[in-house]
Amino acid sequence: MELEPELLLQEARENVEAAQSYRRELGQRLQGLRAARRQIKESASQTRDVLKQHFNDLKGTLGKLLDERLVTLLQEVDTIEQETIKPLDDCQKLIEHGVNTAEDLVQEGEIAILGGVGEQNEKLWSFTKKASHIQLDRWMMTLQPKITDSSSVNVLQIILRMYMWALKRNS
Repeated sequence: MELEPELLLQEARENVEAAQSYRRELGQRLQGLRAARRQIKESASQTRDVLKQHFNDLKGTLGKLLDERLVTLLQEVDTIEQETIKPLDDCQKLIEHGVNTAEDLVQEGEIAILGGVGEQNEKLWSFTKKASHIQLDRWMMTLQPKITDSSSVNVLQIILRMYMWALKRNS
């Protein structure tokens, strides 16, 4: 069945109009898609910038807090070190004084012995008195606190381990 040319022409015009309408509709959708894509890209870019700025601010704040905490911990270590070393320094001074006194006594004793008995009696008597005094000093040294052992160093290591454990626990 053949359609009349007039009807064919009419149908062709309608098809062209429908195709043009479809093309306009697709064009509008395409423009909407492009606008949506542009909006998403701009929004993503702004979000990236905001996130970067926020994390840079956080890093700055966190860095300051960490620096402050480090200063505090270093001060604590310095205090513990000073408190732990002071008794060692005191013991060292006593021991050095004892060494010097013993050296002096050895020299004086050797001189007194070389002089022999008789004319050097006074030197021997003086030496004997000083030697008994040194024995008293030795006895007094035994009453002094013992020299601190390496357990003080262990205290610093324990403090460090506790701090590291607390950091791991909080993160």
